[in-house]
Amino acid sequence: MKPKNEGGNEKGFVLILALVTMIAMTVIGLSAVMNMTTDLQLSRNERDSKIAFQLAEAGINEMISRLHLPSTNAKYTGEKSTDGAAYRSTTWNSDNSDDIGYGYGAGRASAETLNYTVQINYLDDGNTENLCDSNDVGSNDSGNASKVPDTASWNCPHGATEIVMFGNDFKIPETVTFIDYGKQPVYKMESTGTYGTTQKTIIAYVGASNLNTDTNAAINTNGCVNISGGASATITGGVLEYGSGGCTTCNDGMGGCAAKGSEDVMNTYLGDNISEIINFADEKHKCKNGTCSAAGDDIPASGKIDDVVLDWGDYANDTYSRMIYIDNSGGKEVDISGTFQGRGILIVTGDLSLSGNLDFEGLVYVFGTLTLSGSLTVTGGIMADTTVAVHGSVTSTYDQATLDAVSKENSSSTVILWKRL
Repeated sequence: MKPKNEGGNEKGFVLILALVTMIAMTVIGLSAVMNMTTDLQLSRNERDSKIAFQLAEAGINEMISRLHLPSTNAKYTGEKSTDGAAYRSTTWNSDNSDDIGYGYGAGRASAETLNYTVQINYLDDGNTENLCDSNDVGSNDSGNASKVPDTASWNCPHGATEIVMFGNDFKIPETVTFIDYGKQPVYKMESTGTYGTTQKTIIAYVGASNLNTDTNAAINTNGCVNISGGASATITGGVLEYGSGGCTTCNDGMGGCAAKGSEDVMNTYLGDNISEIINFADEKHKCKNGTCSAAGDDIPASGKIDDVVLDWGDYANDTYSRMIYIDNSGGKEVDISGTFQGRGILIVTGDLSLSGNLDFEGLVYVFGTLTLSGSLTVTGGIMADTTVAVHGSVTSTYDQATLDAVSKENSSSTVILWKRL
């Protein structure tokens, strides 16, 4: 009798084991494929999210750049010349005409047709960050924009009525700016970047300029305005004097003079330390001793800078200006005595004499004594640390719009804060 063959049972078991193993491997394979698909989708989502965020950032950067483009350029955004008496009205952008973005066209399309859209408005007292105009006045005008802060008013009590200005006297961190009284508006920029179906939005609060060029008067001095006999001075916009008792003792010989209670700190009045401000200068020239012969001096021994400065800006074109920095502290008085026109910001660290036929738009900022003679017209503002001596036929007109314009044209925007939605 032959023994039974028990190997058949073993063969059946191996078959079952093989089937179970194949099923397990299939499940593992499918799981791996599903995990890979999920990982790929997560990676794709992360990529799309990053690209959309970068597009939103690009929109903010482009809008900041547009703040400094001239008003005659179709891509310009910012205050409109038609604001006029409606000083910084909250409704200037009510028709969205200054928004930019993908597919807008006619000068409003985004750069390189990148897919982002940006809306720009003034930051007003109704913002959630509690960045407020410090004064307790119902609406903005050029007179109340720089009121001394009332700390009891720093809880945005006015609703969405007043424009928030850029400066230390407003509820903005003091580390942002040295400006004591801000008259430059803060802009709210909301940029949305789109990549595929993914969108990311950034809100940035931006000061259009980090320079404070507002002199608050046609002539503002820490000394006196002395007008000599026979001089013909037409001052429109008033005079601010500190000096020895201000207007009561200065030989200004004019009306419209107001004494200021304290000296302005020339080194930081422009919104930052002067050592930082000069980084914006288009030209820098030196005369550091009495003969302009110190190392690095490029001003002649005469002190005449008419031909030393290469480009004074375009007086005829309200969109082009220059910042000229003349460092002559401890050196010779510099002078401009020819016939010329200019536009921008002229900073002189020592004494300056202006004579001849001169038409200048913008800010004349002198750390020393300023002498005005000849036939001069300055539209914007004059500021000096000591005496302003007037001898000739001088016309000085305070023009805040011109001062604001040259401030934007010769500075950089400052991002106060931003957040991601």
